[in-house]
Amino acid sequence: MTRTPELRAETPPRAAAAGLDPPVDLLSDLLATVHLSGTVLFRAELGEPWAVAVPEARDLASLLPFRTEHVVPFHLVDEGRCWIELDPGKRVSLGPGEAVLLPHGAAHLLGAGGAARVAPVGTLLPRPPWPDTPRLRHGGQGAPTRIVCGFVHCEELLFNPFLGGLPALLHARPGADPAARWLETTIRYTAHEAARADPGARSTLPRLTELMFVEVLRHHMRTLRGGEVGWLAAATDPILGQALGRLHQAPAAPWTVDALARQVGVSRTVLAERFAARLGQPPMRYLARWRLQIGARLLETTVAPLKVVAAQAGYDSEAAFGRAFKRLFGVPPADWRRRQRHGAPLAARGRPGDAPAAAALPRRARR
Repeated sequence: MTRTPELRAETPPRAAAAGLDPPVDLLSDLLATVHLSGTVLFRAELGEPWAVAVPEARDLASLLPFRTEHVVPFHLVDEGRCWIELDPGKRVSLGPGEAVLLPHGAAHLLGAGGAARVAPVGTLLPRPPWPDTPRLRHGGQGAPTRIVCGFVHCEELLFNPFLGGLPALLHARPGADPAARWLETTIRYTAHEAARADPGARSTLPRLTELMFVEVLRHHMRTLRGGEVGWLAAATDPILGQALGRLHQAPAAPWTVDALARQVGVSRTVLAERFAARLGQPPMRYLARWRLQIGARLLETTVAPLKVVAAQAGYDSEAAFGRAFKRLFGVPPADWRRRQRHGAPLAARGRPGDAPAAAALPRRARR
């Protein structure tokens, strides 16, 4: 991968000029196009010593009412201490008020205390369907640990660029600053609500888990260091953040690399290097996927004619939009819309975040 160019501390000249649009909240902008839904899968009451094996998320997804296998598991520690292990011998300690998310749904172990027989989590859970959130009890007579486990579903058939650049494990710890204290409060309140059977809990928990997911992403963005890669790192980059903001503000504009570079006050070469280093793709390829993300969301959430969707997504014609859409999603836009309305699962070709071929670009954005 291209070495990350040295970050500029100063504001690029054009960004400091008067009259430019205000900064874009890129994370909110992206999440607005991606449907999130959260659920608490089970509560665990565990006594030391104990160890539980959790398989890949796709192997547990059959327990969920989601249309896709792509889910992001999370664990919230309500009481006690434990560890999580993704790679043999590499454990991360967790304490009260802390949370971990596994963006790629990796298999992992959870445990506490001395040596204990590893129990597959599937053997500890009751058979579905579950009328209420099941409670898992396991382990010895030692110090107790209470954990809330669940998933956040995030549509993989759309762009979802932030997932591809995230590490295998996101660990949110309590801290002294107000933002970290708010995150800890969110984690503890979610865990508290998961243990209650009060009216409205079934409606409240999904919203709390979605809020917790977003807060962990925000926490991760605040703690990023220079040299990180991925969408969240790009959004905090002083140059790329401006460039992405411009593309998000006006996705249908007739962008070229030269025009975008001028807008953020850098050379075409610097801009291309930043995109390659942080996002692993050229600026116009990112734009092509962003436009198709917008088009897919409009197809799913509106009844606008295809020509209107194509125009709002930045394509000169319905035919050009249809060809690009089919190359990425495997079916024409009208068929995709029909399948979404009827609840049929459909994933984009390739992995989430993979860049499309140059042919998927609108004609006016290929330069």
